[in-house]
Amino acid sequence: MKRSGILLLFGLLLLIFVFPTTAQDDVTLNWGFPADSTTFNTVMQVEAVDSVLQTFVFPSLYRSDLESGQPIPNLATWEISDDGLTYTFTIRDDANWSDGTPITAQDAVFTLSAIQSESVETFRAITGLSAINVIDDKTFEIVLEQPTCALFSEIGVGIMPAGSFAEDYSDFGTSEFNLGPDVSGGPFIFSERSTDEFLRFVANDDYFGGRPNIDQIVIQVIPDSDVRTQALQSGSIDYANLTADQADLLANSPNVEVVSYPLNGWIMNMFNLADPASFTPAYDEEGNLVEQAPHPILSDVRVRQALIMGWDHEDARFLAGEAALPLPGPVTPSLPQYFNSDLEPYPYDLDAAGALLDEAGWVDSDGDGIRDNEGTPLALELLYLNPNEDDATLMADYWRDLGVDTTLTTGEQGAIISDRLVPQNFDMAIIGISWAQPTPDVMLNFLYSSQNDPGTNFTSFVNEEFDTILTDLASGSCDPAERQPLYYRVQEIAHEEAITDYLYTQVAHVAKTPRLTGIEFTTWGTTPINEWVLDN
Repeated sequence: MKRSGILLLFGLLLLIFVFPTTAQDDVTLNWGFPADSTTFNTVMQVEAVDSVLQTFVFPSLYRSDLESGQPIPNLATWEISDDGLTYTFTIRDDANWSDGTPITAQDAVFTLSAIQSESVETFRAITGLSAINVIDDKTFEIVLEQPTCALFSEIGVGIMPAGSFAEDYSDFGTSEFNLGPDVSGGPFIFSERSTDEFLRFVANDDYFGGRPNIDQIVIQVIPDSDVRTQALQSGSIDYANLTADQADLLANSPNVEVVSYPLNGWIMNMFNLADPASFTPAYDEEGNLVEQAPHPILSDVRVRQALIMGWDHEDARFLAGEAALPLPGPVTPSLPQYFNSDLEPYPYDLDAAGALLDEAGWVDSDGDGIRDNEGTPLALELLYLNPNEDDATLMADYWRDLGVDTTLTTGEQGAIISDRLVPQNFDMAIIGISWAQPTPDVMLNFLYSSQNDPGTNFTSFVNEEFDTILTDLASGSCDPAERQPLYYRVQEIAHEEAITDYLYTQVAHVAKTPRLTGIEFTTWGTTPINEWVLDN
């Protein structure tokens, strides 16, 4: 429900009071964020807002070409050995930290080695890694056990200064540096913050990519989307990401330009196949496959198919905006060379869904409107984040007609992931995933059994053929023509098994002041922020 105009006005007045002071002649970009930063640690990053702020201060080895999505040099250049096993990276001679010390190979090796350290909790991994070696102060190498097409997808983290942490990573997750880095190698330098109010960054005069045109960026933390929209209209903020309905609301505003563009990602509802009351990892400590206790309801593929067919996805796509597309499996149309267009999404068919539940033994035996199986009600909890509240409510309403009792639970993203998804004490969860590189490999890990614990396979999906294909993709030919049949088959398996309900493809909606120019928005990223221009 929309808040009253009085509340909106009060929110805007409050924003004025929390704006930090800036020099009168400084070019300052005020950017509206839905949440405060939780960490600047690039290896431990989970929240989407954190990934944006980290790019301000920590440079990655490469960046994505805006047209093709392919990696191009940024902090480093590289050479690949003829056998595809050794990647030798050379860091730019002019790349320095903001305190004047050089950015070194030791910094890069420290950051990348953290991904593999048993002392560091992270969802990231470098597949088939043999070694990471320092060659000299500006040169290091990554040595693999077998060739891979996924290395750049897995090392796309901001490089952090090794000297800011303990050598053994003992303070890697607890250091004050994670909340306010005192050195930067990126286009901006962290300056100050007021928790849940703002963060300020100032231009790095010595950034190797060139000093930013913008002198300061002030991140305004505005959790209320209505207040954020009003702040854009009033000019209190210059830039913000939007939901689809906010984009529609601001489409004709004279003070705001709205840009929408497709992402390589989706909104999905994950089904947990393991028993949330007694979760055990899919593999033991020796790497042997362990039979997991099945989910009492969702382990039956007929139930999962019924839940997908039991609500109209077209309604969700309408709410998400016309650019959101139907999706039958875990590869998006943004990757036309790999997208299996022969697959059709499950249709909305309440009768067929009901028949599947009847067949699975879920019937309304007492006439109360809720199906049951030998006295056990068909009751499920659906987790969701605030941006997906409309989707969750919509699905629960449809499922009520199907005879499913759905409990809706929301929360902060980090807590949902750490407290519910990782320990797999959940039934279903709606989350959004996107990856700004032209490959589906990293996102397919959400269904890869080796990523069950620790990792991102929160569904406990274990399928031998699926795993074999992903293993082959990791070490096989990088020729798109040879990879295409393998990607096609994994999409077919995911569709047949109905492990995940893909609601629709993700679309980014951005609003900015017309004074902000020099930005190109694409599926694979935006123009480097140091090239943005803001007219006073």
